[in-house]
Amino acid sequence: MTSPGDRKTRSNPRDITSLVDAARSVAAARGISGMSLRTVAEEAETSVGSISYRIGDRAALIAAVLDREIELMARARREWGARVEGHDVLGSGLLADLVCEWLDEGAHGRRTSAIVTCELALLAAREPSALPAIALLFEEAEGLWRDILPSTPEGERVARFIACYCLDEQVFSIVLSDETDYRLLRHSTVRGMLRGGQGSGDPAGSRWHMALVERLAVPAAAALDESALPQQGTKSTIAEHIADLIVGQGVGVLSHRAVAQVAGVATSSVAHHFPTHRDILFAGVEAVYLRLRGQIRDTGARLGSGDIIRLTHECALAALTDPGFRPFAIDMRRRRAENVHAQYAGWLGVPVDSDRARVQALVVASIGNGLRSLATEADWLPGPDMVQLLTKGGTGVLI
Repeated sequence: MTSPGDRKTRSNPRDITSLVDAARSVAAARGISGMSLRTVAEEAETSVGSISYRIGDRAALIAAVLDREIELMARARREWGARVEGHDVLGSGLLADLVCEWLDEGAHGRRTSAIVTCELALLAAREPSALPAIALLFEEAEGLWRDILPSTPEGERVARFIACYCLDEQVFSIVLSDETDYRLLRHSTVRGMLRGGQGSGDPAGSRWHMALVERLAVPAAAALDESALPQQGTKSTIAEHIADLIVGQGVGVLSHRAVAQVAGVATSSVAHHFPTHRDILFAGVEAVYLRLRGQIRDTGARLGSGDIIRLTHECALAALTDPGFRPFAIDMRRRRAENVHAQYAGWLGVPVDSDRARVQALVVASIGNGLRSLATEADWLPGPDMVQLLTKGGTGVLI
């Protein structure tokens, strides 16, 4: 039997890169769950046997995709380091521009890599043992900001903050790139992230930030009709089983047969209530979303919940191919910090409601750090400790 190393030795590296890039294209268009040897073979206009010979099975192909993304992130790191070489990004106030441009580049020029990175992070968050090298991808992404910032403890801390922030924000920057109010909200959040010091905060900026949050309630309204009562009967029961599947295994496992098995009903019954795969997916996400909103109201938004973190990213990724999920993505992004802003303001040392942008930035970074922790099986930091990690002793001094 030949090993993956033997295959690479006997194959043209360009051929392997071409196959891996085809796999990346499929993953970006259909998700990791839609990436199989067959779909990649169709994209690459080759045979399944050719992929098996050169790379191996599906697990080996996913590992090869991760290796490729690490390579591309290292290349981006060098390019961005060269771009700002010789410039004082802190003293000149360039850092906010760089963060926003990095996210915008992920929505356009680096779109495939950005989507695939989100997909890989989600896969690792569910199955950390499947992608142990994911930590190297996160390190390269953080290293990009370390290279740009001064080599000081403060620079290291800000680099970690930005990397965690971008890990959560990137998927929304891809999905909502054409939403002006979202982009303005993101700019406000980035400015808040880079604003330091205790005191009165930024009341005027906070009012602007919350005005944008309210404006985004309009396109998000379809995500949940608060006045609507949950459906009753068999359809509602099946929807709850779909939600259980999503929470336990992710949206990629959904099918009429899988739902029928967990619900203990005939496949025809599932098809009667949910004729298409989209119907299944939408019903499940809506059921999970109702649970999520209830949990947020009852517990004050447990940011330590891996289910919440995974769901928000899966909904945003689903919106890339199905506009029906866009309102969910908008609502989940605009509500970042909704029920925990008072706690985080206290940890930052600023009055409640005085700087909602900075608080939201810290919550977004906390969620990004949570996704990273899930994917790498790292220790999960409580909120106050996260503030200590990302700010200077919890005082809110970011730079």
